[in-house]
Amino acid sequence: MKTNKRWGNGARVDDLDTGKKILLKSAVDCFITKGIKSTTIEDIAKVANVTRRTVYRYFNGKSDIIAALIDIERQRMFSKVFDVAKLYDNNFPLMLQECIWFAASYKPPEAGKLDLVSGANAAEASPHIDNDESDAYWRDLLKDPLDGYNERNGRNVNIDDLIQIVGRLVLSYRQIPTTKERFKASLLALSL
Repeated sequence: MKTNKRWGNGARVDDLDTGKKILLKSAVDCFITKGIKSTTIEDIAKVANVTRRTVYRYFNGKSDIIAALIDIERQRMFSKVFDVAKLYDNNFPLMLQECIWFAASYKPPEAGKLDLVSGANAAEASPHIDNDESDAYWRDLLKDPLDGYNERNGRNVNIDDLIQIVGRLVLSYRQIPTTKERFKASLLALSL
């Protein structure tokens, strides 16, 4: 989609994706420096060298920017979670445990970047994390292995119930980081 919008010093950005990428990078810089809650649209505009009006041409507000950033990281994370799941094809409980741990302890691959969804940023980011998009990824990941597990073991674990639990566990362990050993011990305690 061509936009031909003015950018920064009067140069033009020729496509929507380029403009969005510049603004998202600027938002990340602001969120890392000031935190999500303290960052304003004005801050993002200033870092991107544009006006507030330009930011609003691309995004409906800060919540829209946060959602876009979370969506990018969600896609990156789940592509890796699917790789983790493949390692445990024949052991659904272990696969589930390893995938939850990976998602709960996932950090963006850029070295030195603050995690935008944990710590001080958690309250602002959380509504964008455990949502329908995340549920769809978990469903794609877990449905077939769960069906096989249920069939082999005479169980009837409901995928919708499982997805709700998994999403909440991931968020809980992101908010209160722990070691993998303590994580496994707490899951074992739940299974008693």
